[in-house]
Amino acid sequence: MSINARIESILNAKNIGVLIENISDFSISDLKNINLNTVDYPENLRLGKQIEKIVSALINASSNYKVVQENIQIIDGKITIGELDFIVNNLETKVVFHLELVYKFYLYDPNNSDNELEKWIGPNRKDSFIEKYNKLKTKQFPLLYKKQTKAYLPNIEIEELEQKLCFMASLYVPHHLFSEQFLLVNQKSVIGYWLSLYDFINSDSETHSFYIPNKHEWGVSPKHNHNWNSFSVFIDQIKLCHSREFSPLCWVKKQDNTYEQFFIVWWE
Repeated sequence: MSINARIESILNAKNIGVLIENISDFSISDLKNINLNTVDYPENLRLGKQIEKIVSALINASSNYKVVQENIQIIDGKITIGELDFIVNNLETKVVFHLELVYKFYLYDPNNSDNELEKWIGPNRKDSFIEKYNKLKTKQFPLLYKKQTKAYLPNIEIEELEQKLCFMASLYVPHHLFSEQFLLVNQKSVIGYWLSLYDFINSDSETHSFYIPNKHEWGVSPKHNHNWNSFSVFIDQIKLCHSREFSPLCWVKKQDNTYEQFFIVWWE
């Protein structure tokens, strides 16, 4: 995967659109005049840290923002009580703010709850949007005001610091609901669907080409892929993933050279 494909994925990613009280939304689209030649691609990091490093580089490569500090671990004695993602300076307004960054993939399970926001879960059901939202609200943003934090931000008036959230999300809905409107999230974040292996096998897909991206490739457009597999090979790969209780992200290239992305879940 090229750096241009990953940068494109971040520049095109949409915020989930659910706000926290007193926390402003920050979007990558707020960055102006980005000099992409200065942005590196840290390949040997897990996806979340990789995205953090690229976003940091994009902010610094813009004409209107600058990272003042990043990955600030707050330690009490010998115990790390939390970490602040970024302290950022708006070069136009001279306003400094605390920024938290999130990059997530969620699937909509209609049966998970009566609350729409609680229906967005991780592909393997090990996490959820509402869990992350509550952690941001009750732990990550309040961390700024802990007494231990002041020592790590000696030149900043913490009480006057704004707080912002960049919550980029790729959302996938059941195949039969792909055309539905979801009122509580940004509809532009819905980029694909999910289905069971049984439903997939019984779909009209045998003439297409398939690929299972590794986690480092998640979020990138399938159009950048050049390694495609047959239906039969793909099915064997899915079964192996499911034997490990892993729901893979899948890319399909159709005969008309159009692309789709979806999850085939092991739990349905």
